Parts: sequence; C-alpha cells; structure tokens
Amino acid sequence: MRKYILYKFYFLALCILVGCQCIPSLDTEQEITPSQYSKVMCVNCAPQFEKLKIYAGDFLLHSALYYGMEEGFRYINVLPGVINFVVLYKSDSTLFNGMVSLRKAVPYTFLIYQLQKRIQPLLLYDTLSSYSFTNSYFRFVNIANNSSGSLVFKVEQQYPVAVGIRFRSFTKFFTTYPEKYNIEIRDAEKDSVLFFYKSYSFLPGKGYTIVLRGDFKVASGIGSPSVLIIQHNFDEIYYQEIK
Repeated sequence: MRKYILYKFYFLALCILVGCQCIPSLDTEQEITPSQYSKVMCVNCAPQFEKLKIYAGDFLLHSALYYGMEEGFRYINVLPGVINFVVLYKSDSTLFNGMVSLRKAVPYTFLIYQLQKRIQPLLLYDTLSSYSFTNSYFRFVNIANNSSGSLVFKVEQQYPVAVGIRFRSFTKFFTTYPEKYNIEIRDAEKDSVLFFYKSYSFLPGKGYTIVLRGDFKVASGIGSPSVLIIQHNFDEIYYQEIK
C-alpha cells in the first residue's frame, strides 16, 4: 500500500512538471531581433520648417531633420504596432501629433510636406511584390503644393515609363534593370518640361523615390518646386524575406 501511494505521488509530480508553463515576470527583459522591428525613413519636404524633431512614441527618431537632408536617407528601427508620431519645430511647438500603425518587419517612408503654413504627413509602404538584388526599383510622388493637375512623371531609357500624378498622389514601385535613365517631369497641358535629369544611375538592389516637392506659388528660393530623389537600400532591407 505504501509503495502504491509513493508511485501515485511520483506520477502526479511528473504530470505537474510536464504541464507547467513558466511565465516570466513583468520585469523580464525581452530580446528584440531586427526582424521584429518596423523600419521607418523620415524625410523632411517642408521647406519652411528646418530642424524638425520627430518622436515615435517615447523614442527620438531625429533631433534636427533638415529640409536639405544633411543626415542622409536611412531607416531607423521602430517597435511595431499603433505608435504615436509627434513632429516638433523650434521651441518644441507641435506641428503634427497622430497615431500611425506599423507592421512588423515592414519598411516605411514617412514624408513630411507643407500645406500652406502647416505640415502634413504621408506614410508610404516601401514593399515590393518581389525582389531581386540584380534589379532596380523606382516610384513617383507629388507633394508639391499648388501643382498642376496635368503633370507627367517619366523615367526613360529604351522603354519609357510615364505616369500622370496629381498633388498628394504616388505610384507603386516599378521594376527595372540597373542602368542610366533620363528623368523628366512635364506639364502636359502647357507642353513644357519642368525638370529634367540626364543619365541618372539606378544601382542594383536599390530603390528610388522621385519626389516633387515645394510650392508652385513660390517663384524662387528654398520653397520653390524642386525634385528630391530618395535612395532606398533594399539590398540591406530585403536580405531576409519580409513576412
């Protein structure tokens, strides 16, 4: 009888050990790998607002993001989820305060552009339907205030890609081969070329966002219309499959 009771006790103890799931305390630090982050590239396209300070939650993304992009184009790891983005200027006056939903392991471009005397954000997915490190990728964005509704953006080498884009509009990424391309923005209604870049190099594994920014009511100076070409290092981002 005593031996039976001991066997029963050992059996119950074994069941408890097998069924036990250890729950870490709230103070346990969780290791976060790069694949668990979202990636955000911030770009200042608001000419009247230099040195923008940008927060994602409590995390400072940029302390002084210039219109001229002196810091260069780079992705910063941000925890995914619904994040409060805050854009501040000068004496910490708030230009934008809003919630942004970020997905794990997905890259984004956070464009900050000007609308009269205030700013507006434009969050773009930097995702591709398929990726090859031997290809190049490009897309168009129009965030130039007071731009004509008849603007045509074109990339041309042997086979041109031309798309009409209105204000606050953008395209998907197009796939092409690494090569030198002519980039043109034309006002189709006036039959005039606004911007032209000859033999711009698209590199393998890279993406390019061709942005028309500024304000067409500003004749000259820093706020006048200009083209910004953003380079995305897809060869670094897509070293592993994004799921």
